[in-house]
Amino acid sequence: MTVADLPANRRELFGTVLKVRWSQLIGVNLLYLVFWIPAIVWTVMNLSVINGMGMAEESQYARADYLSVMSVWLLGLVPCITITGPFNAGVTYVLRNWARDQHSFILSDFWDAVKGNWKQALAVSFISGLLPFLAFVGVQFYSGMIKTSPVFTIPIALMLLVTALWSMATMLMYPMMVTYALKLRDVIRNALLLTVAKLPFAVLFRLLTLVILAIGVGVYLLIPGGQQYVLLALALLYLLFVPAFNKLITVSYANWLCETYLNPRIEGAQTNIGLRPENWDDTEYRPEDDE
Repeated sequence: MTVADLPANRRELFGTVLKVRWSQLIGVNLLYLVFWIPAIVWTVMNLSVINGMGMAEESQYARADYLSVMSVWLLGLVPCITITGPFNAGVTYVLRNWARDQHSFILSDFWDAVKGNWKQALAVSFISGLLPFLAFVGVQFYSGMIKTSPVFTIPIALMLLVTALWSMATMLMYPMMVTYALKLRDVIRNALLLTVAKLPFAVLFRLLTLVILAIGVGVYLLIPGGQQYVLLALALLYLLFVPAFNKLITVSYANWLCETYLNPRIEGAQTNIGLRPENWDDTEYRPEDDE
């Protein structure tokens, strides 16, 4: 591939990568989901409990019973999500290279990134697992106090805001930890600062990762007779493709922000990796001129 053949912008780069790598994303997706099996099993178990509560004919379950099940589910998710951190870093490294249109060996590069970043990744994934539980408990606690004073809506809003902000910042944390030699606090700080500075884009890219799920839910609600087929189609899509595809989206977003705002501050760091130079003009240089 010559310089003239390189993508002119990041949309073209993403399309090129997806066209070339879509089949390999299936392998990455299956590898990634292996480490989410505990979280999936735990979720299915709790959904079965909730379903059983709803189908019970002789017992009337109070709202507190459902909230109790939700609390137990979220608390149990903390270790389940925590253990996925190192493997999230491994997948991120592979997809980061692919998003730059660079080569990467799935298994060897995956395990190298796991071994090189497991400590930081565990810390980030622990917080990612803990925050939803703390937010849920906090919202329930302060919701009961709103009756005494509406001022308690403020801590509820703050907890939900912090949880949402962290969720968006994690799209940058894993790419940063596998790309730069930064301490954990610097990874978190830089990711949060960039997320806040580019908040509309952070919201946009986080919502993009929910598009397929939203479409599935919409079809599920609109076609009552075919709900089981919709669920099966969604399950197959997530099993084979969607998580890795979503990860490729967020890693491409992270590459853009890091190469635009961090790399220029680092001596020798490349920018616009995989893209045609901005001022490139294929008429400026012709190989035959050297003959």
